[in-house]
Amino acid sequence: MKYLLLILVFFLSKVGFSQTIHVQIDTSIKKSLTGKLYLFLQSDTSKRVPNEPDPAQPMFAWNVQNLEKNITLSFDKADSRLLPDNQTRLKPGYYKMAGIIDIDFEERGRANPGNVYARKEALLYVDEKGSGEVTVQFQSVIPQRKFRETERLKEITLKSQLLSGFRKKDIFMKAAIRLPASYLTNPTRTYPVVFVIPGWGGTHYDMMGNMPVQRYGMELGKEKIYVYLNPETQSPFGLHAFVDSRVNGPWGKALVEELVPYLEQNYRIVKDASQRFVMGQSTGGYGSLWLQLNYPDAFGGCWSVSPDPVDFTAFTCVNIYEPNANFYTDKDGKERDFFIMNGKALATTRSFNALDVFLGDGEQQQAFEAEFGVPDKNGRPQLLFDRVSGKVNPAVVKSWEPYDLGLFIQKNGKKLEPRLTGKVHVYAGADDNFFLQNAVRAFGGKAKGTSAIAELIPGADHWSIWSTVFTQRVQQEIDARIK
Repeated sequence: MKYLLLILVFFLSKVGFSQTIHVQIDTSIKKSLTGKLYLFLQSDTSKRVPNEPDPAQPMFAWNVQNLEKNITLSFDKADSRLLPDNQTRLKPGYYKMAGIIDIDFEERGRANPGNVYARKEALLYVDEKGSGEVTVQFQSVIPQRKFRETERLKEITLKSQLLSGFRKKDIFMKAAIRLPASYLTNPTRTYPVVFVIPGWGGTHYDMMGNMPVQRYGMELGKEKIYVYLNPETQSPFGLHAFVDSRVNGPWGKALVEELVPYLEQNYRIVKDASQRFVMGQSTGGYGSLWLQLNYPDAFGGCWSVSPDPVDFTAFTCVNIYEPNANFYTDKDGKERDFFIMNGKALATTRSFNALDVFLGDGEQQQAFEAEFGVPDKNGRPQLLFDRVSGKVNPAVVKSWEPYDLGLFIQKNGKKLEPRLTGKVHVYAGADDNFFLQNAVRAFGGKAKGTSAIAELIPGADHWSIWSTVFTQRVQQEIDARIK
């Protein structure tokens, strides 16, 4: 077992607090640790420290480099910090604390193999004078995750020559393939295939559980092979959604030209593009629509559900084309709501992006910028807007236009209609939590004169759209296109 002992001493005062951090690394750790050290707190000690950052709770972070011997850190020199309501010090009381050191620069998120974390929560007491002291022990290393295969469920790992050439390193596509029941008993039968792109946080490991089977109706209707894609593999700037990107690389082309032929060669998939379908949720919803529009002959239909903004006149709650557009405030200076639940705003675009900045690479807004934008001189995605002022950069907006699917269908819809007839299905809940219904509505307006369906489901939000009735409907629409 590898150990890392982190000793944190808090000295709080009325004008703020200084913090001395003594870091001791056990000799069993044979490599230096370079990355980001996070501490997450929980003010309600009856609850566990959240596994994911909670913007209602205090959080701290430091960049660490070549951490392999005892060092001392100071809070005053923290690289980034986030406290609720812009507090400058912790209030008196008890806090549970846990943390993680993220040393993986290739994968989004913090729960990646090799990262070091504190398994046991520490307890910090801040007295009335604002003083406190706590010791947090980082005793565990996240192990490599294993995919549990069965007779009907297999893991796919395929090196992509296209992506490896773009990134100048080995890049692998990963997926889970789920075979229908008769696949094992009827060795001559071939099947249509459905590619599924999950939303934020979704990976092919999801298929080891039953959620995707139920959500996407994999046991309903005609038998099909399902390929559940991983949109996060080796994507440091966030989900790539299998979109050809000038920052992330040609993920869509790699899917069509490399993964599809590989699967057809190794599994009994009908070798007819009209019997190949793609569907997705949220970020995967955008990706599924993008693939169908940009590779119209490669798929026989797409089902894009609760998609990330498909029309940039309604980029969540912002029309990024407006003159002097500001991502944080509207033209009257009012803060823009970003996330609503039961009609109540729980976050603004400003607070949401403050959390993104705190967490670093791979979060939502950067994922958009990598997916739609162009790289800077260092290969990083150019920022759509200034993170302090919220001012939108018109030059970056211009570079995003090829990925505005509303513009795409408006310019190309009638020309492509013979190749897209009956293939395009876009659905969002009328009460989407991220205002994504507005982009679907705008897309539908620009798709008039084509056979594309863009429909809002009454009473549904970003997730509840997947009712039993809706799932059955999607399956029936797919089955209607199966020969």
